[in-house]
Amino acid sequence: MSLPTTSPTMGVDETELVRVARGLDLHAADAAQRVGALAEAADARTRDLVDGFVHQNGPPPSRFAWVALGSHARGELHCASDQDHALIWETERAAGSRYAADLAASVIAGLEAFGMRRCDGGYMADRWSVSLDQYLDQARARIEAPTPEAVLETDVFLDLRPLAGTLDVAAAIQLQLTGASSPRLMHGLALAANAFPPPRLVFGRLPHGQVDVKRTGLAPIVLLARLYGLRAGSAAVDTPGRLGAAAAAGMLSEELTDRLVEAFGLMTRLRLATQLVQVAAGLPVCDRVVVEDLGEAEQDELRDAFRAVRAAQTATSVAFRTDLSR
Repeated sequence: MSLPTTSPTMGVDETELVRVARGLDLHAADAAQRVGALAEAADARTRDLVDGFVHQNGPPPSRFAWVALGSHARGELHCASDQDHALIWETERAAGSRYAADLAASVIAGLEAFGMRRCDGGYMADRWSVSLDQYLDQARARIEAPTPEAVLETDVFLDLRPLAGTLDVAAAIQLQLTGASSPRLMHGLALAANAFPPPRLVFGRLPHGQVDVKRTGLAPIVLLARLYGLRAGSAAVDTPGRLGAAAAAGMLSEELTDRLVEAFGLMTRLRLATQLVQVAAGLPVCDRVVVEDLGEAEQDELRDAFRAVRAAQTATSVAFRTDLSR
């Protein structure tokens, strides 16, 4: 695939997030790791927005923590990333205060200007402003009664990384790791990880036209890593870190882990490169890569990446009996 080069001419959809992405060397061997620079820029902007609000509006009603969730927490942003975050307060009264609502609104607007769209699912601090005790109660409920909605929320909140504020949320992180002891929750997470199959390779060939590398590749790898990272008791949040922890604990073979990490890196690079081309052309940004635009070597790598995802999902189906209901 022809990777874009940095251009001084900014398109109509140019944002600060895209400008950071343009500065990355996607030709480098560690291109996937360099994508972490997007999250670092979003971290810095979030902290500046929180600090600026506190400076202008005075001390908060209690200690709090602004926590990143989702791809931001994992350090896996791209040009079309949405916002995922929450506010955790020391007291319930503070969590429901006007100060909390105004803080959330201010930071959300600032991150939108930075280039991160609002979350369609509503996982943002304007809806998720809770006390630490409330958060712990909700986490326990998700573990003890893992309804489909609880499994979805667990998938979201397992990606939690504090960014600003002085409240210690280590208790929340540690409690969530106990979810590995709930067979029903783990079964639900395994079902979620297998819900996004890779495309069928008819006669070993990639499908013609566009392939959604998020839905058919990145999403299942992220979900698999979250599942096996939790099973291994790892506090890692990033996808490669979780996969490495799972391999070290014997939850995944080293060979399959290496293949998944390579697949994750390849698809991360292809998606970001494609999005930069789309931005430069003034096209809507999406996760679809045109197979015919890839070189022969990249097509071979992508084919192997999809095979790795399918192998991991097959192993997961056996390990967690996802053919059975609980």
